[in-house]
Amino acid sequence: KEWVDELERCVKELGVVGCNVNPDVAGGREPFTPSVGSEWWYPLWEKMVELDVPCTIHASASLNPAMHLTNGYYIAHHNSAAVEILKSRVFKDFPKLKVIIPHGGGAIPFQWNRQRGLHVREGLEPFEEAARRVYWDMAIYDKESMELLIKRVGVDNVLFATEMFGAVNAIDPKTGRNFEDLVPIFQSIDWLSDEDRYKITEGNARKVFSRMFAGAKG
Repeated sequence: KEWVDELERCVKELGVVGCNVNPDVAGGREPFTPSVGSEWWYPLWEKMVELDVPCTIHASASLNPAMHLTNGYYIAHHNSAAVEILKSRVFKDFPKLKVIIPHGGGAIPFQWNRQRGLHVREGLEPFEEAARRVYWDMAIYDKESMELLIKRVGVDNVLFATEMFGAVNAIDPKTGRNFEDLVPIFQSIDWLSDEDRYKITEGNARKVFSRMFAGAKG
């Protein structure tokens, strides 16, 4: 609730079109940050819906020396945040909330049936339906992972993304290109239709950032 006034100022006065939500503002220390599925976050979700802006759920930094920042901590939190928000009441209470899960949701596409099984066991909405209530970005670094993400969550819920140059600023010895040069990798997925490619690279972004595009038309 301490953030909502600043979010409103940034959107209305500065033209900001979205926000980042750190699911672990405590950085791994006590008091621990409540789950993104808890009502602690509801004032923020309510303000985001009111302003019609999306958020990306992306961790910042950890004080836990056991976790590598980009290889462990980031990806673990993208996974856990998605799991927590999708098994909660958040989208029942805020059906118009727009949430982006980065880096393909961490391990979620590879642990798909684990999530499906947990939803069945706990009597929740089928996970494959819950997963389509959020958007997933494609800042992942190989073709097979991109393909799996698209097949799991569908072309209507995937956003092309790259961190050029970000966490993995190095040259892949197999290709001679930067690991984060993702356009050629995406273009090599030959089973996508032209409509699919449009949705992933532009159309879905227009839905997520509808406030920005509405302003552009005006």
